[in-house]
Amino acid sequence: MSLRKNNNNAFTANLYLNGLPLVLNQQRLKQLLREPRITKREQLDAEVALANSHEASFITLAGHEDDKPLLLKFTPQGDSYSINIALRGVFDGARWVIESDTYNLRVSHSERSEVFSISKVVGEKTSLDDLEAGPAYIHLVADSNKKSLYSSTAGQVSFFKSVDPNVTGHVAYNNKPAVFVIKVIDKLPVGA
Repeated sequence: MSLRKNNNNAFTANLYLNGLPLVLNQQRLKQLLREPRITKREQLDAEVALANSHEASFITLAGHEDDKPLLLKFTPQGDSYSINIALRGVFDGARWVIESDTYNLRVSHSERSEVFSISKVVGEKTSLDDLEAGPAYIHLVADSNKKSLYSSTAGQVSFFKSVDPNVTGHVAYNNKPAVFVIKVIDKLPVGA
């Protein structure tokens, strides 16, 4: 199915996975430091990670359902979208990128933006027209390798990859692509 007519507007949206909002690791770490029952080790680990801009730049899941979601700006690039973040501070305007060596999703001001197509869970490419009616289940597919984003965890931290995180190579352990909920916040004027 081809895209509907309205793929020339940028829009802002929030993404969720399993009821948790997507956030920058920076946001997750700052929230962790506010927890009253944090151990000294967790505190020091969080402080070290916050001091490292690479660690802070990963897209992850919030620790709690009621944490503030990351505001994302989707800008049309043909039939796909580049995604930037809208967040006060050092990462404002940073682009979503896929690391070439690890395939991890993070943000950067200096690297070339990854472009993603949005498809409904049933597999059809989707445009803003399809999403304006309300929240929808979607897959995000990285145009560079035509792979959906997958969710994985290391310790208690979730992260996203543009390849299946199955390291065994056995098909019985293959993961399913992440199914996000997208909530469109605002449709932006053409050229915004």
